[in-house]
Amino acid sequence: MMLNRLQSLDRARTERLHHACMEVLNKTGVIFNEPEALEIFRENGFRMDGNKVFFEEDQVMNALKTTPSEFTIHARNPEKSVRIGGDNFVLSPGWGAPFIVDAAGNSRSATMADSNNFCKLVQTSPHLDMIASSMVPPKDLDPKTATAELLASCFTLTDMPVTTNPCCRENAIETVEMASIVWGSREAATRGPVSIVSINPTSPLTYTPEAAGGLIEFARGGQALLISSMVMAGLSGPITIAGTAVLEMAESLAGIVLAQLVNPGVPCVCGGTSCAADLRFCSATIGSPELIQLMGISTQMARFYGLPCRYGGGLTDAHFPDMQAGIESTLNIALSLASGAHYMHQACGILGSYTEMSFEKFVLDEEIGGMVKRAIRPVEISDETLALDAIDRVGCGGSFLMEPMTAKRCRTEFFMPKVSVRETYEKWESRGKEDVTKAAEKHVKERLASYIKPDLDPGIEKDLKAYIAARTNA
Repeated sequence: MMLNRLQSLDRARTERLHHACMEVLNKTGVIFNEPEALEIFRENGFRMDGNKVFFEEDQVMNALKTTPSEFTIHARNPEKSVRIGGDNFVLSPGWGAPFIVDAAGNSRSATMADSNNFCKLVQTSPHLDMIASSMVPPKDLDPKTATAELLASCFTLTDMPVTTNPCCRENAIETVEMASIVWGSREAATRGPVSIVSINPTSPLTYTPEAAGGLIEFARGGQALLISSMVMAGLSGPITIAGTAVLEMAESLAGIVLAQLVNPGVPCVCGGTSCAADLRFCSATIGSPELIQLMGISTQMARFYGLPCRYGGGLTDAHFPDMQAGIESTLNIALSLASGAHYMHQACGILGSYTEMSFEKFVLDEEIGGMVKRAIRPVEISDETLALDAIDRVGCGGSFLMEPMTAKRCRTEFFMPKVSVRETYEKWESRGKEDVTKAAEKHVKERLASYIKPDLDPGIEKDLKAYIAARTNA
């Protein structure tokens, strides 16, 4: 039996958590501040009290029967489409941070140029699997067209699957309309998801009009739904980890049920990014070990329900890509993937509890993600890789450096970092004892210089610009 120390749940503890979730949904209920959501529940026979909906266990479990355990998000470059669920996982970049922290530690508001440069870093990444349309909300955009411009940049500067704009009805409609331009028709853009959207209940146990309305519209448009909470233990949730885990899962399940009522079979991802609150400052602590405890519980409960799960990321409370940021981000990235998370939102670049992004931390987190991907990749065990002939040929006290297998595999067998140092002290000293942040700053410049815009039909790009112009004049 494999030893697992990361919140390993036996059947009895899993079922106790499940029954606790069902009790919350059935006894306490969930508020939906959206008339259409309430009408959908009413038409499907759910018990209600005003805007509060109560869930029977069989209603939840029936909804889970139509929720796929695995699904594909399609990219405009089919070779970059991704599979989520089962043994498959994806890394998506940092998202939603309004400020940029530069290599000197100075903070400023993000611009559209910053957003475009992050798109270019994602497109040139050897480790990231998705682009995100609101990595940094630019201060210099017209609010009327901001989300459309960000999404258009994703479609034109990259050819990857998309984590789309914040969840509300307008953005759902916009996403499907713009995807229809890129894919050629609404039918092509909605037959299988081309994007995933983050839908966040307001803890405890509330869906705002924006969250519920956006959920309905995205589900209706066949796009994948990331329904995840950020419960802060001691503030928006119980101060206990177990209670917070129950609240997080109950909120996620309530949204999944609604999505399946709207469009049975629409892909949904559960989970969250819940954490302890620092009660001295009434703030989230996303670099805390409690987030890792919650991660361990959430991924196992997702397996119990047969759902893909979101957790982890390059998460830190630090405001600079220093040792604190490195420790916290590495733990969160490594342990979430080791726990079995299928979708990593916020995989790279985040600082300051989601408030800031850093280009330098972006490429450092990206490299950590690549290392972890390599570390958890199953080792090939075959006649060739056991290398018994080579061991016998070299014998005792010899060297494998000149072996044919070494020459054949020397460029591919081991992970080769682009930013981390693997050189002698003398070589490092000769380069001015460059620290990792300076090395990352240099690597960012090299990557941006190497960027090549992926091919896109000029007519599609013209139509996207016309769509944005129409919104400007609306």
